[in-house]
Amino acid sequence: MSESVEVKIQGQVFRLKTDVGKEYAHELAAFVDGVMVKMMRNSANVSIDRVAIMASLGIADTLFQLQKQGQPTQSGHPGVGGDFVDRVQRLIVAADRLLEEK
Repeated sequence: MSESVEVKIQGQVFRLKTDVGKEYAHELAAFVDGVMVKMMRNSANVSIDRVAIMASLGIADTLFQLQKQGQPTQSGHPGVGGDFVDRVQRLIVAADRLLEEK
């Protein structure tokens, strides 16, 4: 069952519909925000859009490296538990919906 949750990243509020739980959505948002804060500290005069893209690439790289280290799982995604991958995919769909609304 989907539920609505508001998360804050870089001072902006995003409303998501998710079925992975509000607490988990907040954890993910806090993680992304933390990555972006670190990147902004190390870069002068960089747009928030560029920081968001670079943070996304860094997070994707971490996921891919974890996949390369592991064995195939039930869902066919190597290295990362199928449940984790499914949750991430559902959040990506929710983010896509949010972006389509703007």
